[in-house]
Amino acid sequence: MTETDDAAAIMAVQNAYAIAIDRRDWAALRACFAPDATISFGMRLQVGTLDEFMAWAADFHDPLGPTLHQISTHHVAFQASAAVADASCYLHAVLVDAARGTATSVFGRYDDEFVRRRDRWEVRRRRFRPTWLSTSVAAEGPRA
Repeated sequence: MTETDDAAAIMAVQNAYAIAIDRRDWAALRACFAPDATISFGMRLQVGTLDEFMAWAADFHDPLGPTLHQISTHHVAFQASAAVADASCYLHAVLVDAARGTATSVFGRYDDEFVRRRDRWEVRRRRFRPTWLSTSVAAEGPRA
């Protein structure tokens, strides 16, 4: 594979992560990561193992309404059999309770280290750096 092919494969993993989270497809989400991955978020999960992240991801996302993760502005650099990649992330999440509907938007960056294993790229380390968060309340409450 060329570096261009490898960069496209790495960006595909970053996008597969977003799709898996939005679909609550936990097996597909796990497949984005190396078994020994560490994940750091600037929210509840500061630094954790893949198993800790998977538990956190399900606990955090399952109660939400629809989510839309958008990952863009990718940058990939190669270092021997590894790569570092960063990308912008925009998350729109609908949070619904009995009294009102809210929507939260989060902007941030993923700083990733990838490793190639079994002829595929996997995230070995992910650090999410949130840069902006905004929550709005629906004027008329949630709609069915």
